[in-house]
Amino acid sequence: MSGEKIANPPKGERGWVRYYNVAGNESFLLTSKESNRDFYYLYKIADGVLKKVGRAKSPLELVEKHGILKPRWREADGDLGD
Repeated sequence: MSGEKIANPPKGERGWVRYYNVAGNESFLLTSKESNRDFYYLYKIADGVLKKVGRAKSPLELVEKHGILKPRWREADGDLGD
């Protein structure tokens, strides 16, 4: 990893999965509310700042919709070109 600051989940949410690009930079964070897992939230991380990009009842739905695990995500900067 490059020594960047790790982004914390928003207050009241629990972080479940962090996704990193090939350069070792944190690129996405998957969370849910601390009290339940009715919905999952996906945040894109840039310079340690979270930007919510999706919400779904299934974490897999978010990962597939945003193409996080597809080969194109493996670009050095982690940008999906959205």
